[in-house]
Amino acid sequence: MRRLARWAAVLAAALALSAGVAHAQAARDPFRGQFGAMEIALSPSEALRQEALMGQALAGLQPQRPGVADAYVLTVGFWSDPVFESEASQAAAILAGHLGAEGRTLVLTNGGPVGGPRYPAASPYNLALALGQLGRVIDADEDLVVVFMTSHGSPDGSIAIRDQNRMSAAMRAPHLRDALNDAGIRNRVVIVSACYSGAFVAPLVGDRTIVLTAAASDRTSFGCQPENEWTFFGDAYFNHAVRGGAPLVQAFDEAQTLISQWEGQRNFTPSNPQRYVGAVAHDLLRRVERQARAR
Repeated sequence: MRRLARWAAVLAAALALSAGVAHAQAARDPFRGQFGAMEIALSPSEALRQEALMGQALAGLQPQRPGVADAYVLTVGFWSDPVFESEASQAAAILAGHLGAEGRTLVLTNGGPVGGPRYPAASPYNLALALGQLGRVIDADEDLVVVFMTSHGSPDGSIAIRDQNRMSAAMRAPHLRDALNDAGIRNRVVIVSACYSGAFVAPLVGDRTIVLTAAASDRTSFGCQPENEWTFFGDAYFNHAVRGGAPLVQAFDEAQTLISQWEGQRNFTPSNPQRYVGAVAHDLLRRVERQARAR
């Protein structure tokens, strides 16, 4: 009986320890690895405005053209500081022109002006809606989807989501990978402007994917002060290289050189931008770019 009592005590202690660990893990990550957000509800009037903005944006997407390699663009400013909306909106315009994606471009941001947003909010729900609609309208075999995300990043490799003091969340590379896969978006270019954004490379590696990031997984990037129009990466990549006519992959190399110069002038630790270029995605991207130039 004493031996049985000892085993019962050990079992009870183990169960209590397991429950304590599970409780601590839930406290650190209430979503248990899934993609979600903690948020305060919108007011009824703002909820209606957001629904209208998102509905109009999704309904405005032009259909893909059979036999044409169409490009679709989604840019996302996840943090509420103005620099991220500025970067997301300007990058969308540059990419749309470069890829011939006018009418096939969506912008989500959390940095709208006082008096009402210009774009739908960059919430997890709206991001899922955008990807779902893109997956519905594209031909998964012949079309290309370009996703650009800009925000602050964390050392754990996540990109931060913040809508003023109303919503807080974090997206990790597996969340994006799984969302793209679920939406049936196979041919994709993923561009991430955030500290530690190199963490997005490995989970997304594949022949049909290109990944370009502002920093290595253990480095910060620069230029995200609220008053700026661009981060260092966005300025060098979109505003200089892509706007100047460079193909998207070549533009990364040009931007990397320019960023290195800017960081050296300021004695910053190099951000060391990263890239991965899948062969199938690169061939399709070059086809899209040739079509856009020939218009």
